[in-house]
Amino acid sequence: MTAFARFLGEKAECYIELRHSLGYAFSKQAGTLRAFVRYVERAQFDAPATRTMALDFVLSFSGAANSRVTRHGVLRRFYEYLAAYDARTEVLQRRAFPRSRAIPPPRILSEAELTSLIDACARISPSIPLRGRTMATLIGLLASSGLRSGELVRLDRSDVDLTNGVLLVRKTKFRLAWARTGRHDPPLCRSGCRDDAQWTREGGRRRRSRRAFPTK
Repeated sequence: MTAFARFLGEKAECYIELRHSLGYAFSKQAGTLRAFVRYVERAQFDAPATRTMALDFVLSFSGAANSRVTRHGVLRRFYEYLAAYDARTEVLQRRAFPRSRAIPPPRILSEAELTSLIDACARISPSIPLRGRTMATLIGLLASSGLRSGELVRLDRSDVDLTNGVLLVRKTKFRLAWARTGRHDPPLCRSGCRDDAQWTREGGRRRRSRRAFPTK
């Protein structure tokens, strides 16, 4: 390992620790920085950290244009931190890579794939079967109702009509003043809310929630 790679690795770990101390999860960004250090080590680069070094690293990955923008943004902010320890560090341009506004095509699951996905939910947490049943119900409702995931997890118990199989959606994506209703399979609705009655205990007391699908 070159002296520059060792220096870069030490500062990358200090920077990651700093971001964690500020409350950021910083898991994917940390992976990008550590991959950059490995890239510099393999290439045997010498100091200082340059624009070309960062651009070549970002371009070494295949994938969507926005992924390159994200990686370059992580390096740009790290370079700003690094400049405090090595004044020769070059400044990375904010718009070195254009951000794509294109919406990727949706991935439409076949009936067989959807069935396999729901069946696999049973293996998510063998020690707590309720987790798998809750996830299976969520995926089934997403597929049958066309609701957004956020709309589904924000459903309140009063929004679920198990008798008629109707869901009342109040909190839509754009926070509109109207509600959407949809008719769904009553057994599927019952399965999720019946399982909710078996939710976990804390300190010997059953913890209840007004949400149709509690996540904690």
